[in-house]
Amino acid sequence: MIELIRNKFIVLGHLKWIVPFGWVKAHAGIEWNEMVDRLAKEAAVEDGPVVYDKIPKEVIVTREKDHGQQMWEQQWMNKRKRAVTKAFLPSVKKRLTEKIPIFPELTNMLTGHGNIKSYLYRLGITDNQMCPCEEEEQNCRPSQI
Repeated sequence: MIELIRNKFIVLGHLKWIVPFGWVKAHAGIEWNEMVDRLAKEAAVEDGPVVYDKIPKEVIVTREKDHGQQMWEQQWMNKRKRAVTKAFLPSVKKRLTEKIPIFPELTNMLTGHGNIKSYLYRLGITDNQMCPCEEEEQNCRPSQI
């Protein structure tokens, strides 16, 4: 039935017909709307063969996006490394909701790499891991304050 209606609209479109669609308040006693609602409910519970079983593209895209995000989240949680990054962004969902522009300094901070004294000291590039203020080690770990 849906395909028949769709095809009729295509034919009418080729004939330059304009078929307006509009919102109608449900369950407000509007005769034709009540009849359509009743027929739709009857068709939904009818035991006949399924004549239209296609899943809308949007549903598939949303399902796959959610599934991919769940897999990414699981991998993220199962990794033992990335402690510094996880301190700032504890979950994939949290990261995806944050509107953070990606730039080299952010990557350095989140990974603990780059021109950071504790990282350079660990690599043997410098002999001092202290911050220029000389009060504590220069690193990217979030403060415990």
